[in-house]
Amino acid sequence: MSDEGKSYWLISAPKTNEDTFNTLQKKTTDESDLSLNYKFPVPDLKVGTLDTLMALSDDLIKVDGQIENVTKKIAGQLFDLLDAKENKNESLTVNNDNIDKYLTFFRWDEAKFPTSQSLKTLTELIHSQVAKLDEELRNKAGEYNSISHSLNQEERKGTGNLLSRDLSDIVKQEHITVSSEYMETLFVVVPRNISSEWKAKYEKLTQFVIPRSAQVIKEDNDYQLWAVSVFRKVVDDFKNACRENKFVVRDFTFDPVKNVGADKKKLEAEKDKLKKNLVRWCKTNFSEAFVAWIHLKAIRVFV
Repeated sequence: MSDEGKSYWLISAPKTNEDTFNTLQKKTTDESDLSLNYKFPVPDLKVGTLDTLMALSDDLIKVDGQIENVTKKIAGQLFDLLDAKENKNESLTVNNDNIDKYLTFFRWDEAKFPTSQSLKTLTELIHSQVAKLDEELRNKAGEYNSISHSLNQEERKGTGNLLSRDLSDIVKQEHITVSSEYMETLFVVVPRNISSEWKAKYEKLTQFVIPRSAQVIKEDNDYQLWAVSVFRKVVDDFKNACRENKFVVRDFTFDPVKNVGADKKKLEAEKDKLKKNLVRWCKTNFSEAFVAWIHLKAIRVFV
């Protein structure tokens, strides 16, 4: 394990006639300046049979890797959510303290992991708890990512050229020159380099086009958006004729009561709410996952 460039090793050393910790301290710190050493007290756990220990030893390696992965996923999700100006390492705490202090002054949590339980039961308990955190993270992150995707789509509607962008914030009531049982206003995107062709042709593209009804609503670097009125019975023929002449009729229905931007504001508010909840969840449950991980490490050392 490492934090800010530090490496943490859990070392099981045999008891000797001398004080084992002081011997280690003398060799690795006083004489060599290789490490800072702290006692990592592991309680007396229920040993069981040798066969049980051998089987559990293999399982612990696999479970250790899985719990490490979940713990790092929670931290990674939190880092992705935090602003660049925030100190990401300080956001990771364990039992309301920093990681370094938790590791160097580790104490077994008897309330969460009762030592009266067998090693196998403790391992399954830890594995089950972290698996639930993994599932919760997937669900919460999936919900947040879904809202983010919807918001990105909503934002893209207001960008791009006139062929692709949403027309809701462009078309106004005054652009609907006719709308009745017999006539309607269509919206046509015309490449600017052939706008003169459009003006010369649009009244003759099909029968029952209202003369002199075309008006430019919007322009960008490449296209113009025109409104033109036709009889409803020739709409399909008019669209086909436009297509043959490289004019594009946009499928658009004007809604006079639509609040342009309301959907975006709603999504922004929902995203902000989910982000705050997910940040809070990650901070709380990183601690839960890390505590479980280190207790599993203690079991591995014991085994």
